[in-house]
Amino acid sequence: MIKNRKIQILGIIFIVIGTLSITLSPFTLYFYYLPLIIFIIGILILWFSKRKIKSKIILTILPFLFYGIFTFLWVKFNTVAPETFLIPENYRGRVNIIYKENCGQFLEKTKEGFIYYIPEDGILLLSNEQKYGFITHEYYMVDENGNKTILPKMDVRDFNEEWTLEKNPNEPPRDKLGVFHWGRTGSIGKMIDANGNETNKDEQYTFKEFYISTYNDLEDKFNFKYEREFDSIRDSKLEKCK
Repeated sequence: MIKNRKIQILGIIFIVIGTLSITLSPFTLYFYYLPLIIFIIGILILWFSKRKIKSKIILTILPFLFYGIFTFLWVKFNTVAPETFLIPENYRGRVNIIYKENCGQFLEKTKEGFIYYIPEDGILLLSNEQKYGFITHEYYMVDENGNKTILPKMDVRDFNEEWTLEKNPNEPPRDKLGVFHWGRTGSIGKMIDANGNETNKDEQYTFKEFYISTYNDLEDKFNFKYEREFDSIRDSKLEKCK
């Protein structure tokens, strides 16, 4: 048994430091195990000390309660409204949703969240500010009668290539239509001058994008030439917003 009170206090400090590190910076666990090691050492010191069993149990449970409550609240306050994308039935290729101040329409939030009506050219201009966080996405193809067909969200990593190290035994059909690169976001035009101030504000905007395609068509049809033409159409629409 550890009788030295200073060592017991050190154990509690280790528990607190480990708990705060794991809770507030969980990504460190993917690269460094030091916070977890510190936490475990603190727990071991605690349980080998002469403290009462009730005190040991409480001090062991509290970090897990703190982690659970903090994580729950953090997810709750960082979850934004669901997004539904309605895409013309015959559209194939890249979709851009551009968020630019004083440009395009303002999208109101409904009871179901935000509903995006994608135009025939795949480029939707919005004056909204782009929101980030935990978002539920749903994608639908819509025919001329308004009938909706849900599109599956697909991942290029699920398909096997020569360079794939771990082959997927359940590789999806390569001619199956779906949504690729969903959740991709970015920003354009943000420049920082020598004083750390943003410049070129008129050219700034944020965006999200995805592709309506089969896996086979991603590179075969939507290549550099396609991307250049798409960018030209997008830039032309943005130019008219100035």
